[in-house]
Amino acid sequence: MKKIIVLFSFLISLSIVAQDSVKVAKKDTAWETNGFIGLNLSQTSLNYWQGGGEDNFALTSIFNFEAKYSKNENEWSTKVDATYGLIKNGSSSIFKKNADQLFGFTKYSIHTKRKHLFYSVMADFRSQFAPGYNYYADSIAPGIVSNFMAPAYIQLALGMEYKLDDYFSATLSPLAGKVTIVNDRGLADEGAFGVKAAELDTAGNVTKQGEKVRYEFGGRITIKFKKDLNKFVNLDTYADFFSNYINNPQNIDIVWNTLVTLKINKFLSASFTCKMIYDDDIIIKYDWNKDGNYDHKNDVNGPRTQWLTSFGVGLGYKF
Repeated sequence: MKKIIVLFSFLISLSIVAQDSVKVAKKDTAWETNGFIGLNLSQTSLNYWQGGGEDNFALTSIFNFEAKYSKNENEWSTKVDATYGLIKNGSSSIFKKNADQLFGFTKYSIHTKRKHLFYSVMADFRSQFAPGYNYYADSIAPGIVSNFMAPAYIQLALGMEYKLDDYFSATLSPLAGKVTIVNDRGLADEGAFGVKAAELDTAGNVTKQGEKVRYEFGGRITIKFKKDLNKFVNLDTYADFFSNYINNPQNIDIVWNTLVTLKINKFLSASFTCKMIYDDDIIIKYDWNKDGNYDHKNDVNGPRTQWLTSFGVGLGYKF
């Protein structure tokens, strides 16, 4: 009888411990995560093709991740977007970069007790992974036009957020700061991406090096929309508008990123990417006729709207 009582007591104790373990292992529902990983490949091969053209091979990788913590009146969200792509044309021995972006964003919000309205503070970082070059035919032009942390942009903002469910938000930040970093001596001396250029004497020698950092203070508006349009298609778009209060506030800096993913099956997907940048302080140089000057009517030497679009089909996993 004693053995039965001891055994019964042991089973009850084991049950209680197991229940406690289940409670400890219970998932924290305050956290939500989602994302997408994609690898798109394309190849074109021509042999006696009368329509003309050129062989090419392209590879583009996409990583998109978002995490959100929401509890009581507090919410913290973080997002990472990364894209990198290479292309090789014809008999060229050079792989050329055709997509490169690294973007991180974090925001902390507190509910105001009014429906859909939050106080918010946010920060983001934008740069690229690898050096960028100008190409002429099958050769690389001397020098780089960009690099990791050249440029890099860090933005901080404090304001009010209007949030509609989990798929749309708009934030007005009357207090915002923007830091432009050009961590490359050559590009900094050129005054690339809006930093102050080096000072030269009459012989062209540097008397004062260019600055690697530029600070701006102004206002900012950010708009975000992310939603499954149906069980196959997801739209993720983010727009950022910044005005420098001190220098030409009417010239608005714009960053707009859009990613559309189409799920074909569990591991196959199609994706469309569109990125747009306008920054009045970034001087775009394009030598249309490759004569080394910028005096042709089609040459570009000034601020311009930058566009990058890509469409690919390949391996993709949504989580």
